[in-house]
Amino acid sequence: MFKKIHVFRVMPGQELLTGITTYCRQNNVTSGVIIGIIGSVTKIKLNYLLKLPGDYKTIEYTGPLEIVCAQGTVALKEGNLMLHIHMQLSSPEISHGGHVVDAMIFSTAEVTIGELDYQLNRALDQYTGLNELIK
Repeated sequence: MFKKIHVFRVMPGQELLTGITTYCRQNNVTSGVIIGIIGSVTKIKLNYLLKLPGDYKTIEYTGPLEIVCAQGTVALKEGNLMLHIHMQLSSPEISHGGHVVDAMIFSTAEVTIGELDYQLNRALDQYTGLNELIK
């Protein structure tokens, strides 16, 4: 199913999406399934889709917060690498989930990506106003 499984760490103080993008570029990963991410963040911005087309509300949370789970995709949009990740977070008091905008790593982020042997691509969808997967 997967061409290769990549398991790597994003370090404390690094921004998560930047860390994953850097790893993907260094390892020529342009198409994949983010199987999971675990770890913790000091702060994170999550988007919530309110209505179509593409009307979001962004909320910032501060932690530390545990990354309970996360999944998503690695694809290309007009030749540029694009990540799409949804994440669930928790602390003793709360649980939040949504679309990751940016996230600062607290202790670690262990990332697992299944690299695909075919290319995932994204393009702007007129109905949703979002960059949707296309074949």
